[in-house]
Amino acid sequence: MRIEMGTHSLPLFVYSYSSRGFSDLPERYIATRDLVPIQLVSLYDLHHHLSDLNTPNAPEVKPGVRFFDSGKYETEEYVDIRGNNIPSGEKSWSEELYIETAKHSVSTGDVLVSYDDRSLSLIDQIKQSLELFERTGLQDIRRDLLLHPNGASPEILSDAIVDLAPDIDIIGLTEKDIGFPWFFAASYIRQLRAKLDAASRRYIPIHIFGCFDPQTIPYLFFSGADIFDGLSWMRYYFRNGHAFYDKEFEYDTPPEKLLDPREAMRSLLGHNVEELERLCANLRYSVLTRDFSGFEECLENLEAFNVATSTQHANTRRKR
Repeated sequence: MRIEMGTHSLPLFVYSYSSRGFSDLPERYIATRDLVPIQLVSLYDLHHHLSDLNTPNAPEVKPGVRFFDSGKYETEEYVDIRGNNIPSGEKSWSEELYIETAKHSVSTGDVLVSYDDRSLSLIDQIKQSLELFERTGLQDIRRDLLLHPNGASPEILSDAIVDLAPDIDIIGLTEKDIGFPWFFAASYIRQLRAKLDAASRRYIPIHIFGCFDPQTIPYLFFSGADIFDGLSWMRYYFRNGHAFYDKEFEYDTPPEKLLDPREAMRSLLGHNVEELERLCANLRYSVLTRDFSGFEECLENLEAFNVATSTQHANTRRKR
């Protein structure tokens, strides 16, 4: 049943932390780690930036679910979905450091993201990821297989997963890889979900990395994605389902909460967590009750796009 992954209801909203674009990562992490129910921290940052802190292994700050990213985001050249270049980390990172850090950081029930490599073919990405999972020696964890389709269709991607990784716990894709604007991504996810459900004996959750925009999430959720994460909650100000520049928060907040920069940051990020958790609860409610009245516009737009796409495909076939 889609509503659960183990004991956790879907969708899952995962609050990401990263040193990439946030030179004050340790301060941000300390200020907000008790605010987020589910967090993602990269093994790269645990090794280089958070090793001296009370990191997520400490029981008193351990969230309900912990995701550990591979660290490739922090070290690769990266241009985000809107074409902005985000400077990478300058410290060393490798497959061996990924394995070693995972062994010391990841515990039973945690989610470990694969060491992804977009330069490889789809088949080789899967084989390498499974090999590195095996080399960690970790037991009773969930494996999140992050793949870069590199132009592969949803059908080809599904076939590769079912053939080579039928027992994988989660399939990961980046929002950037599956298309922009939203309706391309929604179409890709809808097709992938249909192919996976038809070919697999069980439900495999789909994790969209880098998608934490409150407007986009419902479109991809109702198309078949289940887990969402990103850094937008640390970059913007969320209000009523929209994202604004973080400076806008100053005009909606009592001045006394802005006098201390650290408290101002915590107030903003705490507000964003509340906004996102409200959206998450509403999505879960809609699935459980089959009451989609809160997402009528989203569903109407999805249906309109599906109809338009079907019409376009039919016209193309006639011309042939």
